[in-house]
Amino acid sequence: MKMIKLATLGLALTVSTLPARASDLAATAPPDPAARETAGFDAGRVGFSVRINNEIEADYRTFATLVMPGDLVSLSSAEAVTYSAEYGLDTLSPTEASWRAPDTPGHHVIEIRNSSGELIRLNAFVLRPATEIEAGVLQGYAIGQYPQEPYRGHDAYLPPAGFIEVPPELHDLPISPHFTLGQFLCKQEGGPVRYAVVRERLLLKLERLLEEVNAHGWRTDGFVVMSGYRTPVYNAGIGNGRYSRHVYGGAADIYIDEDGDGIMDDLNRDGVIDRQDAAALYDFIDRTLARPDWTDFHGGLGEYGSTSAHGPFVHVDERGWNARWGRS
Repeated sequence: MKMIKLATLGLALTVSTLPARASDLAATAPPDPAARETAGFDAGRVGFSVRINNEIEADYRTFATLVMPGDLVSLSSAEAVTYSAEYGLDTLSPTEASWRAPDTPGHHVIEIRNSSGELIRLNAFVLRPATEIEAGVLQGYAIGQYPQEPYRGHDAYLPPAGFIEVPPELHDLPISPHFTLGQFLCKQEGGPVRYAVVRERLLLKLERLLEEVNAHGWRTDGFVVMSGYRTPVYNAGIGNGRYSRHVYGGAADIYIDEDGDGIMDDLNRDGVIDRQDAAALYDFIDRTLARPDWTDFHGGLGEYGSTSAHGPFVHVDERGWNARWGRS
């Protein structure tokens, strides 16, 4: 049985300009302190972190960064580490290094290892520049047109400067401990090589949320990403707004599906899979984002029920201020 209710729009405004961090998760307990056991769940963390371009800080075994051709990626750690890469790396001190991206798009690996032997594998994606788009098409792949004026003047809504080039062999590449590049590809038809944008801050947010839901008692090794990046042409084709965070690589429509039946699990344990399960996940994420240790990750949160095409799900994004919609 599936139930659909009419959505109403609600807004809450909280602006955050702090850098993203993946640490200090235990500062506040989840709503059910008795359910903090996460037996079998591996958060994919290591005992140190790396700061990327003085903006993103990650302590995951696997992470990703996006860089334009020829640009410099700055790396730093609070402790002495060893940096390594095939080429382009300049170690500046025991804690700092820089990596110069090559002039051609592609995938490269930077490794950062601490004195205990723990390793962070940083997948660096050198982007295909947006300046190569001709008549809305990039290397044979339809992109469409981005709005030239950013939404409310926010830099996060500027058109992407470049796109990750994704051949088939990169679909299963992990870009964080529990997510692969292929999970975020647009669903539109195209040739073997496709293009995408995935914001690093979104990956941090999804990993943190995954850790939180396991601590809450919803045991899962990953979210199903029903929709990640969307090209503007695809997004317009399904009737979504031109400023959707999906077209900027900053949003994911997700649900929990541990039994593998392709639909949201019965999170509220009422014996029915319906919108109330999306509501349970929405409410948990909303409470989590209200905590003081989550101010770096304010963003959009939406609740959606079932249709003939999909089951219930929630939308999360990293726009930088809180927006809420779709309550049942």
